[in-house]
Amino acid sequence: MPGLKPEFNNKPFSGRYRIRALCRDRLYVQLDDNDTRIRLAADTTGSGQQWSVTPVEGERNTYIIKSGDGKYTLAWDTENPNEGSIGKFLVPKEGIEIKWLIQRRGSGGFGIAIPQEENLAVDFQNKEKVSFIQKDPNDANQLWIFENEETPAPQRQSFQTEFFPLSVKEAAQEQYDIIVVGSGIGGGVLVHDIDDTNFRIGPKNAKKVLLLERGSFTFHSHCLNTARPVDLVKDRGQHNDFYFRRFWQQYDLENTDEASWDGGPMYNLGGRSAAWGLFVPRIHDRPLRNHFSDEVSGELLNKYYSKAERLMNLSFPQTSKIHRHVIDRLNADGPAAGPDSQVQWNWARIASEFHSEANFNFAQGAYSTIDKIFEIAQGKENPDRGKSPGQGKNLQVALDAEVYSLVMDWTQNPPVATGVNIRTLEGDCVQIYLKQEGKVVLSAGSVNSPTILLRSGGDAWRQNIKDKHRGLQLTDHDIYIYGSRFRYQNPADRDRYGAMKLQTYFNVKDQPERAIGLANMSIDSSSFLPRGPGVDSQLPNFIMAFILECPLNDKNNIRIDDNGEPKVTINRGLQATAEQKDVMHRLTVSAMTAIETSLNVNFNSKPANPSELFQARLGIVAHELGTLPMQGKDKNQGACLDENLKVLGGICDGVYVCDLSIFPYSPEVNPSLTLAAFAIRLSRHLVDRQRFQPTSPDHVCVVNHSGSTVRARLSNLAGISDPPQPHPQSVPPGEAAATLEEDVVFNPGDAVEWKKRADLTEALFVRKQDQSNPGQFVAQPVVLSAAPGGVTVIAVEED
Repeated sequence: MPGLKPEFNNKPFSGRYRIRALCRDRLYVQLDDNDTRIRLAADTTGSGQQWSVTPVEGERNTYIIKSGDGKYTLAWDTENPNEGSIGKFLVPKEGIEIKWLIQRRGSGGFGIAIPQEENLAVDFQNKEKVSFIQKDPNDANQLWIFENEETPAPQRQSFQTEFFPLSVKEAAQEQYDIIVVGSGIGGGVLVHDIDDTNFRIGPKNAKKVLLLERGSFTFHSHCLNTARPVDLVKDRGQHNDFYFRRFWQQYDLENTDEASWDGGPMYNLGGRSAAWGLFVPRIHDRPLRNHFSDEVSGELLNKYYSKAERLMNLSFPQTSKIHRHVIDRLNADGPAAGPDSQVQWNWARIASEFHSEANFNFAQGAYSTIDKIFEIAQGKENPDRGKSPGQGKNLQVALDAEVYSLVMDWTQNPPVATGVNIRTLEGDCVQIYLKQEGKVVLSAGSVNSPTILLRSGGDAWRQNIKDKHRGLQLTDHDIYIYGSRFRYQNPADRDRYGAMKLQTYFNVKDQPERAIGLANMSIDSSSFLPRGPGVDSQLPNFIMAFILECPLNDKNNIRIDDNGEPKVTINRGLQATAEQKDVMHRLTVSAMTAIETSLNVNFNSKPANPSELFQARLGIVAHELGTLPMQGKDKNQGACLDENLKVLGGICDGVYVCDLSIFPYSPEVNPSLTLAAFAIRLSRHLVDRQRFQPTSPDHVCVVNHSGSTVRARLSNLAGISDPPQPHPQSVPPGEAAATLEEDVVFNPGDAVEWKKRADLTEALFVRKQDQSNPGQFVAQPVVLSAAPGGVTVIAVEED
């Protein structure tokens, strides 16, 4: 629902409500059996004590609360204080009226107090005698929810109602192992990989996951795949900007040079993955190793970058001889423009499948997280009409669900997240809880993720995040651009060469820090960057864009105002050096000269000096980041997250972050691929794929990650007669055959061991289910090698 900014319904209470403590136990304010005391008790039937709440005319936030039948007034009484108690507690009384102060607190719930005694608050720690204690700075155990049962307005049938029918209130009826907040590159890739893991390890091992997205089902795919204007001003454009400008929102800026800012979030399924430039370069090895630990950089380079590239359909265009000639010319002239510049032009790395190699198949097109989430929604587990939405599914999705803050258990040190507070479109506050030991993953973006965290505690706690953990330093790297129109001397050459997008890293000689940058070149192709005015929009366009890395800017900030909304300060950080500007200028002139020669074109203009490179406005390509940085290589730098993206114990427990907030510096590339790699890495940390190790060096261990039941038999070259046994860590253990001659039935996630000779590799014969004959297995097995001391994985493909 673009442009809609949900707000809490702050109209005065008036009506019948159930009053619930904001905690996982779902405890309600009740009269005891004798109507003599007030206690907290669970309401399993949904028909518990109701209270009539009436505003006091002319007194803001002041109410009288009576039992549903009007007989009793909610009042308070006193006793001798002891053990730190104030001595006040709730009681029912007849024949009087007592005023209550009920105010919305920063995290979304309500505080209940007595007028003129606002330093005291009603607390829910004592279930049998609901008492007053001193107001806690983090509202620990002092937040309440007023629930009323309103029938939601009927919704017109749409893709969203059919495929994403789960409402926030329906989602709140269950508890979850993992709640993911946001469906962009971070959250979307994370749930994609967790869903794949759940499929492989089977339902008995799977984690129950809820994905919460603040926006709606705005796009059915990446915007490049949707119906769109054709030949818009005939500029061969992707039209990302055409879409983005209609759906983006604005941050509330303060202490910011607004002339240098041109960014904002998108609230829709898929987040910014619905409208992005598709460039997916890796961070160069040198800065990657400089800024991340050896373990993290090694895992990215050796494992997770490749997984992210496969997931995001990393593709390169077909290279013809004429294209190779242009690239060779650029690489021959580029190094001469800058000593030790290490220029090596090649096709830009794009997250899109341009064409399918199979006849009559559509190309997958541009990558977005929407496609996989929508695929899951359309799958065989999607509930039939008439069933409870999402019932029984291990991955559920609720849209139009703005996570406002975290539900914290402040009785523990550090405080533990037990759920999330949702601000609904109707202005209600709804709690969704985790299972015991459950986790919240914040993937709401580099402004909204820290905002959710900040709203979850008091002022001192917020200041701790900023001062001790280097948080909230929202930073964007500088992008320098030069653009020019050009003409082919032979107009027919334009169709022969077509569009080209090229990339290269470059090095600035003798630069002790920030020596590596990235250059992006668009030749007769669109760019997500502003073109500026052109004399003739029908002429082909050339754009050179340089990106430089940048340390986090400690002058930037995010704070929460009195209304609970974020105020953002973002200004430019460390500027480019004269040496960097000089190299960028010379590389631009060198590239344009090489293009003139190889393509036989004439440019309208060339940059005469470095000052003619245009400095793009911050946020123009949505790379702002670094507000909850992970631990980098320098252990002396403050950090909000450990190397597994878990919020550090000095802040809270049970919370992870997976969006652009996590970066400890702003890299020289589009950070999307690196974020996707971190998301897959986090997925494998949160949900283990259970590659069981054999209990003995002479045991063959086999685990089924195929997602379906199979039958398997191991050869017996060793001549050992011991029957197979379930692996002791397989929970619950899989079935095992009684004799060596029988097949073992493997359900998804099962692990089984055979005792064999340590020096002899055996053969595993695996028979899949016969899709044309339910309950039967195919006669022809797949044969896998199975070595003692290792793990043989039965899987659909390499994972």
